[in-house]
Amino acid sequence: MTSRWRAVFRSAPVSPHEPLTLIHPPRGFHDQTLRQVVRVGGAGTRLRVRLGNHYGKDPLIIARLRVAAHRTAAAIVPGTDTAVTFGGAHQVTIPPGREAISDPVDLPTAAGADLVLSSYHAAATGPGDYHPFALRTGYVGPGDAVAHPDLPEPEPVESRFFLTGIDVLGPAGEPVVAAFGDSLTDGVGTTPGTHRRYPDLLARRLHPAGATVLNLGIAGNRLLSDVFGERGTGRFDRDVLAAPGVTHVVVQLGLNDIGLPGMLNEPALPVTDLIGALSALATRARRHGIRPIIATVTPFAGAAGAGPGFDTPEAQSMRRRLNQWIRTNEAYDAVADLDRALRDPAAPAALHPGYDSGDHIHPNDAGAQAIADTVADALLA
Repeated sequence: MTSRWRAVFRSAPVSPHEPLTLIHPPRGFHDQTLRQVVRVGGAGTRLRVRLGNHYGKDPLIIARLRVAAHRTAAAIVPGTDTAVTFGGAHQVTIPPGREAISDPVDLPTAAGADLVLSSYHAAATGPGDYHPFALRTGYVGPGDAVAHPDLPEPEPVESRFFLTGIDVLGPAGEPVVAAFGDSLTDGVGTTPGTHRRYPDLLARRLHPAGATVLNLGIAGNRLLSDVFGERGTGRFDRDVLAAPGVTHVVVQLGLNDIGLPGMLNEPALPVTDLIGALSALATRARRHGIRPIIATVTPFAGAAGAGPGFDTPEAQSMRRRLNQWIRTNEAYDAVADLDRALRDPAAPAALHPGYDSGDHIHPNDAGAQAIADTVADALLA
């Protein structure tokens, strides 16, 4: 049987110098062990780890890195702890703007398995690449404790740091779906620590087909502006096209391009600009043999929690016009009509009360399930 490397976990990096840091501040580490728990979406016989310093201002030094199976909280399964090397060395220095890929690690993984990445930061890192809404608790402990079975004096952290991905070596031909979007893809509004983000639920739905689903959402992300994470058109090559084995991409972006300009006192973008950007993403995906699926923009009437200016008559009009194009476009293979799946029949501009996390923008666990089902139907069709 032919084997190949394919992505089974991804975490889209965010710069520590952006406004989103007001919600989940970035941080650095010095003489500390960082222990991060992630769930991989596919099985393989070997794995490799990706660490990023895309937005750091100085070289990032990782003194030691180990990977193990997760037991509970900050503890690992004894006997699974394995060293991770880079070019045969335990220490790796990552220049600004770069990413490091580890040597292959002989640690078989199963789809849905939880892994623990323990990194020791001997030198001060300063703020660097991170993912604010990990929705999975990590831990920080003093000194070099990467091989410790249960991290001493663990301090919980709710963001993910430096870790951008995990690949596994496994059977060729299994689908890999990249879920590329904003906070709805990232899982904001769902219950932390329960894996009820829509990409998690989509993975369960597609499990019989052997598919892996990558979560490439960034809360607040936009297609054409760098305010919350690098713009979608800018990060698409790195986050989607460069991920090995991707066969499908689900594009769920546009909501923040419509709502945030009014909230931030910026001029509104023409709908034609959004259409052009979305069309270009589909073209770029096809050039790499990736089948593109697009999602309609979800309802947000009454979104007072986002701040004044988000929900305006002009923004609602833009949403309707963009959705009209999405439903009839010929650039994408299929449409996942999240607007129809999530809206309140009695008030179509608003989320259905049963799907509303409470802020009238972000779906709750039930809403995430409705998104997953709608996306799965579009993929399987």
